Amino acid sequence: MRAHVTQARIGAVAGIAAAAILGGSPAASAVTAPPSEEGAQVQNWSSSMYDVLTGFQSRRWHDEDYSQVWFTKCRVSGATGTSTHVDLRWDRTAQPDVSWGTKKYTQCFEGSSGKSNGEWHNLSSGNHFFQIKLINGSSSGLALSVSKVTVDTSKADS
Repeated sequence: MRAHVTQARIGAVAGIAAAAILGGSPAASAVTAPPSEEGAQVQNWSSSMYDVLTGFQSRRWHDEDYSQVWFTKCRVSGATGTSTHVDLRWDRTAQPDVSWGTKKYTQCFEGSSGKSNGEWHNLSSGNHFFQIKLINGSSSGLALSVSKVTVDTSKADS
């Protein structure tokens, strides 16, 4: 019986590892603070992205009027990085998403402390996310990494 349990565990771990390897789609991770006692959604957050492709969508956050998205220390895998285009979008359930416009980020490619940001104003209340539209002007074939991604929905510090 013990051999059966060990084989099942090995099989499960091997399956998980194979799924991770074969997944094929690079991802970014985000650390989310717990919601407040009032149940309000977290609005400001920081994360990083590793080898994401054009079309990548960030996690969602709630916003009512203003969002600012910062990228610090950008690089493109296998190429000299020059720019990325970031599209802020309104996630509407059971309806097409709405684009609030695309910003071109270039300064985040200028060394280890390079930073770029985009600001979007007069947004509708709801969940928002950003999407990578272009990397070095191309819509495919390149992967972007960003050491620090910060989303800020507070106009007070701008």
